[in-house]
Amino acid sequence: MARSVVALVACMVLLAPMACTAREQASTEQPQGSEGAYAPKRFDIEAQALATALRAFSEASGTAVLFDDVLVADRQTRGLHGETSPHNALRILLVGTGLEARFSSVNAVTVTLQSSPTADTAPAPDAEPPPVLDDRAARVLQSAIERALCSHASTRPGSFRLAMQLWIDATGSVSKAIALAPSDQPARDDDVLAAVQAVRVAGTFHRFSPVTILLASDRGLSDPCAASRGREG
Repeated sequence: MARSVVALVACMVLLAPMACTAREQASTEQPQGSEGAYAPKRFDIEAQALATALRAFSEASGTAVLFDDVLVADRQTRGLHGETSPHNALRILLVGTGLEARFSSVNAVTVTLQSSPTADTAPAPDAEPPPVLDDRAARVLQSAIERALCSHASTRPGSFRLAMQLWIDATGSVSKAIALAPSDQPARDDDVLAAVQAVRVAGTFHRFSPVTILLASDRGLSDPCAASRGREG
């Protein structure tokens, strides 16, 4: 799973790495603050395949849920019928699956394997923690992706949702890009993946790979490519 999550909307909102709190700098589809994540909501999600249940949860709560299809394959959830917060609802859906939810912001979460450190598996005291994408690096990457997507009419962000993962090699090139949560237009998704593979950044970004990118819909609220045009002008 990705070590870093970056969300892109019309104004290029930054979501800090998983262990941090989001710093929102532009309007998003969801209410600002933590109200949406903790306010009780009604959920009616049947016992079913976990992947289907996660998509239903995302629609019901307005939360962007990132997960690897291979990771959730063949896993089932017991479902949920009742009123609770989105945070608790997701944890209930994951009970008994061996997976856990890691919230990278109020409205974005990644589903990963449960971490159960033991004496046998705990890292050595002198082991270095994996690098995380800091604010400055995230903004550099955001700008590069923004320029790539805004250079083609078919890939302009702001009108669709798409989650993808990027692998950056030692030369700073995007060596691989895959869709984690595709949009409703496969052809456009292919165009987006092709566009981001033209992104070039410093080779030091290799240590952050893979990076999860969340393109969020922001219909009509602002021009997603205004900043790019300003830099070109």
